[in-house]
Amino acid sequence: MEEEKSKQQSGLGVGALVTGIIAFLMAVIPCVGILAVVPAVIAIVLAIIGLSRPSNTHGVLVGGLVVGIIALMISVSQSFLIGKIAGKSGNWASEIEKTVKSVTDDIEQEFGDKEITIHVNDGNDSVDIKASTKNTDLENKLEELEGNTDTVKTNSKVEIEIKK
Repeated sequence: MEEEKSKQQSGLGVGALVTGIIAFLMAVIPCVGILAVVPAVIAIVLAIIGLSRPSNTHGVLVGGLVVGIIALMISVSQSFLIGKIAGKSGNWASEIEKTVKSVTDDIEQEFGDKEITIHVNDGNDSVDIKASTKNTDLENKLEELEGNTDTVKTNSKVEIEIKK
């Protein structure tokens, strides 16, 4: 009976140590360290349960407890650091959106209702980007996509537009 309890206690110790090591390895990886809270807490709980019972394997349990606590501290400090960085970042997404809108407005004012072709050449590779900013073309395309006009073809190849 004593031998069975000893095996159970060593199982808790090994479980706490292995879970603590996994938590520590996760905690030192940037951005993944936040997830290390779960295995660190599991390692701490297993070690505390094992230490609360009388056994001869206190060394492994204390090792699991220490590694779990260190992993938890690293993980919590990483989440605190990410929170501080996010707080200082401001609203950079809306700033990027404003910049893109500003550039789009400047291009529209500069070129008006003209077709624009951008040619990018890099050694043997080249790319042509063609864009049309004609307001009437864009409005017609929008109406077509929204479904405000339907085009029906008959056998005599006459197109009939039906306004909704």
